[in-house]
Amino acid sequence: MNKSSLRRGLGFSASIVLAAGLALASTPAQASERPLDITGYQVSDITVGDSNCRYFTVTASTKVESDFLDSYGSVEITRKGGNVSSLSFHGRKITSRAFFCPSDSGLGTYQVGPADLEAEYEYFDSYFEEYSSDSSYYTDYTSKTFYVRGKAKSSLSAKRSGSKVALTAKAQVYIPEKYRYAQYNAVSAKFQVKSGSSWKTLKSVNLKNGKASVTVKQSKKKTYRLYIPKASWATSTISKAVSK
Repeated sequence: MNKSSLRRGLGFSASIVLAAGLALASTPAQASERPLDITGYQVSDITVGDSNCRYFTVTASTKVESDFLDSYGSVEITRKGGNVSSLSFHGRKITSRAFFCPSDSGLGTYQVGPADLEAEYEYFDSYFEEYSSDSSYYTDYTSKTFYVRGKAKSSLSAKRSGSKVALTAKAQVYIPEKYRYAQYNAVSAKFQVKSGSSWKTLKSVNLKNGKASVTVKQSKKKTYRLYIPKASWATSTISKAVSK
């Protein structure tokens, strides 16, 4: 190899070393992979008594690293794995309003999260001896379950025949897809009798075709009611008390 070829080879090698040095110097030292983490969500359950579309508020609590500068992202709202809505945010304090239509997405269990994040962080560039910034892109899988419930309502009637009282209960729940109240086949509905200042359960039943009946043996006049606990897709309801 002649001297000029050798010089060209050495120059090329030096260029590679210099480029590698510049890249190494510009790489953030110990930069955070996740400058911002979502640690939890606050979202209220929703009661539906009509089929109107509506907004609801979602707030996220976050934790940031010392090199955090800013963040952008979007949070998914899903039901049964399908996207219902999404909300976007900017900054560390995350509060935003999501929009959905219960007549389209229905009643039941919903989920907030995961979130796709772009988090900007600061680092010191030792080669240029100045602070600079870069961004990290990742998915935060924090989530929270909430419920969209139809408003339920119930009634109770009583008929006495001698020492026996026949109690008949009816229940309905608002179904946004149907734009009306419909028969509610509630589970573990409780026929109750007043005992002092509290209520005692006589029998728990499952309603069929939105109805249920029970006959109790009681010679004295008593006060009765029907209580239906909340479900994942329907609110609780207590009928008006009846005395017989």
